[in-house]
Amino acid sequence: MHAYVIGNIVMDETFQVDALPKEGESILGTRKSRELGGKGANQAVVLARCDVPTTLIAGVGADEQAKRIRQALTNEPIDARLLSLPNCDTDQSIVLADRSGRNSIVTTVDCAQAMAITDITPLLRDANRDDHMILQGNLTPKTTAALFDEADRLGLVTVFNPSPVDITFKPFLKRANIIFLNAREAEQLTGYTGQDAVEALVAKGANCVVLTMGSDGALFGRDNSVEAIPAQPAVVTDATGAGDAYQSTAIAAAMRRGKNIDASDLKCAAVASALTVSRFGTISAFPNVDEFKELLSISPT
Repeated sequence: MHAYVIGNIVMDETFQVDALPKEGESILGTRKSRELGGKGANQAVVLARCDVPTTLIAGVGADEQAKRIRQALTNEPIDARLLSLPNCDTDQSIVLADRSGRNSIVTTVDCAQAMAITDITPLLRDANRDDHMILQGNLTPKTTAALFDEADRLGLVTVFNPSPVDITFKPFLKRANIIFLNAREAEQLTGYTGQDAVEALVAKGANCVVLTMGSDGALFGRDNSVEAIPAQPAVVTDATGAGDAYQSTAIAAAMRRGKNIDASDLKCAAVASALTVSRFGTISAFPNVDEFKELLSISPT
């Protein structure tokens, strides 16, 4: 099986601060890293490092940031199909991370939202039934809806991570086979919290719902059951990208087995997420190929 991640790609600039700023406050910070990022790129890189054949479809501008992104992707075991969008500046993120590991992130989505379904469908030319299409919240609702239509036509398994959250995503919740979201997103989209939110999403038709709760672990819903999955203890240095590491590790573990996601996959995901938050940065903080081979008992192909 093959994973097609369709989303955003950015250059992350991460600054270490003593505490996240309050309204109107000016603070001092130290730039700690400049590296590849964006939810689409993050999720694709983790899948690829897990030895899952992975294609990333994303948009970039015609600028120096795009050149840096293309160069950075050559270091990853990934099939990058980047759309060149000359009328857009390449998207970027500013990440503020405090000393307790909490963060605030501002991301632009001009390139992501400039991608149209007519740009994307030719890049899915080699997709086969039961391959996975993985979407987040950075595309326009119109393009996202059209991609669900295309997934139905091709017989793809759809994974939806509605982040950053938008209330217009509600109709997509009943179309996704697999949903990953955090507690705040679940409450915004369903009006419920905790187990009630998971049950509401399963009732809409999702085969699998994973609601992540940070250090409180996750809730895993499928069929008529909801199971609590504990978090892996960790010393948090920087939480950026932890959710993307968790989601893609779980998907990869299941795809490698050729099975649906189960609790054992989420326990592997918790370990990957714990490793990620113990390090500073985003993609540089994810486990590397060798660490994933050990974690998932993946033999080289």
